[in-house]
Amino acid sequence: MNKILLVLIIASGFLLIIYANSNIFNRRNILMIFQQKVDPGGGGGGELVHPEVPPDSSRWTDDNGAAFGKPASAQFLSAARINELKRVKYIPKENNATEYNIFIIYTKESQNVILKSKFELFLKSLLKYTTIPMHLHVITDEQSETSAEELIREQINHYRKVVFYTLYDVKDCAEKISDIVKNMLPLFNYKTGSYYSDALFLISLGLHRIVDVNMKRAIIIDCDVVFRSSVKELFDQFDHFSSEHLFGLAPELTPVYLHILFKYRAQNPHSLFGTPYYLNKTQLAIGSSLGGFFSRTTKKTKHGYPGLNSGVVMLRLDRIRQSRLYEEIIKAESVKNMVEKYSFKGHLGDQDFYTLMGFEFPGLIYRLDCVWNRQLCTWWKENGYGNVFDSYFHCEGTIKVYHGNCNTRIPE
Repeated sequence: MNKILLVLIIASGFLLIIYANSNIFNRRNILMIFQQKVDPGGGGGGELVHPEVPPDSSRWTDDNGAAFGKPASAQFLSAARINELKRVKYIPKENNATEYNIFIIYTKESQNVILKSKFELFLKSLLKYTTIPMHLHVITDEQSETSAEELIREQINHYRKVVFYTLYDVKDCAEKISDIVKNMLPLFNYKTGSYYSDALFLISLGLHRIVDVNMKRAIIIDCDVVFRSSVKELFDQFDHFSSEHLFGLAPELTPVYLHILFKYRAQNPHSLFGTPYYLNKTQLAIGSSLGGFFSRTTKKTKHGYPGLNSGVVMLRLDRIRQSRLYEEIIKAESVKNMVEKYSFKGHLGDQDFYTLMGFEFPGLIYRLDCVWNRQLCTWWKENGYGNVFDSYFHCEGTIKVYHGNCNTRIPE
């Protein structure tokens, strides 16, 4: 009897060792067994589908075209792919116009001590207020992708919202817009870093080349943005685009372009280029004093052009792909001509280009209200423009999106 008991104890020990090391009994695979179901329309191998994913959701493939299920849902990424996901292909729903594609750049986490907290705050606000399923597209690098994915999954689980996500390799993205980077970088960059870091500031200009050709619209948002309303309301602004609008951006709320355009404005003192978003109706002809731009006692109207801010950029990707005019504008000669015309020396990447294009070709850009990109940076107030700063910083209406640029604290 004792011998039998001893044999059973030894056998149990061997079974425990095998259990701990076997792929067959690996916890991830156990999750797969109990949490997957086979899509009857998925062919011989089937398709992994999370139970909470809506039945009309996009199918997903790896880079070889093999189906592996959804990149993420209200609960988790398909367990078999958690540690393998690098970049997946986007395949749209039947009606792509109903999809809500949000892009964000999350790179160099180890070199930016507050980047992670910014991204976490962004995700919390986005998911807290959303009333729609979303597709989050994250442009990242090897050192940051694990952390980015962990933050996304954590907030999805916390808020229990339906969110799909895709990770993109920043190097792959940069290669697809190499000509744009080459044309823009010398004109709209303060100092040169690595090729890929420089390309980050210009990605929105070539996003239509990076994403799947079937994606029709998207919004790219800075990591230091916080929502105070559902992102659906922002996507609803696409309904106000004219047939010519390719992009949508809100005004710049600092006098940065008044500063950059100093030489041009000296030669063209009545130009609206570089003036505040709000101007008194009687002051459209800009004259003698910078202090005359704005009066707190007079009704204001949106007539000025302070430039555009790229913290929130709406893109009609389908139209951008088809626009011959846009393809001409982003060529080196066209960009150089605009820069020379306005004696413009920028340092803010894609924002500088949008600002020039918005003044030279106003029909291409929808003017998003400042409540959708309420910037908070006050740097220019303490650096030479205190007498006019408030006229630029002013924004009327209920704020929908705060932009904590210059590492500014977001209001509670």
